[in-house]
Amino acid sequence: MSLTDPADPDASAGVDADLIVAKFLQGLHWATAATTLGVLFGLQVPVVLGHRDGYSSVAAQFLAIGVFTAVTLVVVVAVRRGRPVGWWRWPMLALVLLVSVLATATVLPGHHFGPPHWSYGTVGWPLALLTLERGIGPLAGLLGTHYAATAIQAAVAGQSTATLAGVVGETVVTASFQVAIGVFATVQRRIASAAVRAAREEERVHTAEAVAAQLHADRRARYAELASTTAPLLAGLASGALDPAHEEVRRACAVEAARMRRLFAEGAEAPDPLLHELRACIDLAERNGVSVQFAQRGERPPVPGAVRRLLTEPAVAALATARSTARVTVVGTGGTVTVSVVADAPPEAVPAVETTELTTSTVVSEERIWVKVTWRART
Repeated sequence: MSLTDPADPDASAGVDADLIVAKFLQGLHWATAATTLGVLFGLQVPVVLGHRDGYSSVAAQFLAIGVFTAVTLVVVVAVRRGRPVGWWRWPMLALVLLVSVLATATVLPGHHFGPPHWSYGTVGWPLALLTLERGIGPLAGLLGTHYAATAIQAAVAGQSTATLAGVVGETVVTASFQVAIGVFATVQRRIASAAVRAAREEERVHTAEAVAAQLHADRRARYAELASTTAPLLAGLASGALDPAHEEVRRACAVEAARMRRLFAEGAEAPDPLLHELRACIDLAERNGVSVQFAQRGERPPVPGAVRRLLTEPAVAALATARSTARVTVVGTGGTVTVSVVADAPPEAVPAVETTELTTSTVVSEERIWVKVTWRART
C-alpha cells in the first residue's frame, strides 16, 4: 500500500474556508446588491429629483448614483461568474469615496445632513458590498473615513440646520444595517474556518484509523506467509529434527532471517520502500561477512508491497546464501523495474519467480549465479 501525505492542513483549510465562505456569501452579495439598487432607485433618485434646488450641481448627484450603480453591477457580474472582484475592489472603493465627496461638495449650505444630502447614508451600501469578503474591519474603517470627511466638508460649508443629535441619530440608523452585514460576513467566515478545521481533523482521524487497520492487515498477511516457512524451520530446530550443522539447514535459516529483516523494513516509512527493504537485506549480508556492491539508476514507478516481495525474493535469497561477494542492481526504465543480483550463492538456494506480472531470467556460471527479475507497471 502506498500512502502520501496531504498538503499542509492549515493552508488547505484556509483555501477550503475561502471557498465555503464565497459560496455562502453569494446570497449575502445578492441581498446587499438588491438593497443597494433598491435604495438608489427607489429612494434616492426621487429625493434628487424632488430637491434639485438643494444642489449646486444636480449632474454631480446623478453621477454619484451612476457610479454607485456601476460598482454594484460589477460586483453582481463577478458573483454571477463565481469570480472574486480581486484587486479591482480597491480602486472601486476609492472611486466610491471620491464620488461621495463630490456629491457632498455640491450640496448647498444649509442642506447638509438633510433630505438632499442622500449620499451621506447611502454610500455605505456599495462600501459594504465591496468589502463583504474582508469582514467588518475594512468596512468600519471606510465608513469612519467617510463620516469624518463628510463632517469636515459640512463644517467648512457652514450654515447647517442639522443638530448634533440628529446627525448622530441618522448616522446610527444608516450605518447599523451596513455594519450588521459586515459583522455577519465576519462571523460566517469564522464559522466556515472552524467547520473546515473540524472536517479536516475528522478526516485525519478516519485516515489514521484506516491506515492503522490496513497496516495491521498487511502485517498479519506477511506473518502468515512467514509462518509457512519460518515456523516449520523453528519447530524442526527445536525438536532436533533439523541439524544446525547441516549446510542446507544453515542456508534455510539465513534465508528466513533475511526475509524477516525485509519484513521489518516493510513496516518503516521510507521515501523509496523498495530500496529501503533491499538495503536492510544488504546490511544483514554484510554483517555476515559478504562484500556487497549496490547500484541504482533510472526513474521507477511505485511498486506495490506484494510485488516488492516477489521482486526482491531472489535477491534476498542470494544475499542470504552468498559466500563472499554479491552485486545488486535496481534499474527503472519505461515503466519497468528490474532487480538483478550476481552472487557466489548456490543456485538451488535462489528461487525463480514467475507470475503474470513478473519475468525472471537466471544464468549460472561456475560458482556464480545471476538472477534478473523484471516487473512492468500496469498502464
